[in-house]
Amino acid sequence: MQNQSGRHSECYTSLHGYAPKSPAPRIVNVSTSVGSLSLQSNPEWPAYNYAKYGVYAISKAALNMYTIQLAYELRGTNFKVNAVCPGLTKTDFTFFHGGEVSVAANRVLKYALMDNDGPTGKFFSEETNPETGEIPW
Repeated sequence: MQNQSGRHSECYTSLHGYAPKSPAPRIVNVSTSVGSLSLQSNPEWPAYNYAKYGVYAISKAALNMYTIQLAYELRGTNFKVNAVCPGLTKTDFTFFHGGEVSVAANRVLKYALMDNDGPTGKFFSEETNPETGEIPW
């Protein structure tokens, strides 16, 4: 059994090899504001009293930490690594509550297609923060 540090190293090595091959490599991890430790612990967050979701929230919090670590490991390259919450989206997972899939897809694509001056190592949810999109980890 290989430890997670080894898996991370393999992933980093694989990704780092692609950096020179793409003029604008992007990694967009699809997360959720439910995975924000800051929001989950803030009684002022509008979803504080209901958006707990057990293992789902925990797995997204882990993805968020991985995003931070990967952005750090890929600093100094042309990679941009961010986490994006597409917002509550009308799918079978949400019992078809929420916004249109095309809106969610465009939120993710925005960060996949950003220019080289764009941010890295950030967490975005335009649904949670319509002003700037950035939300706390």
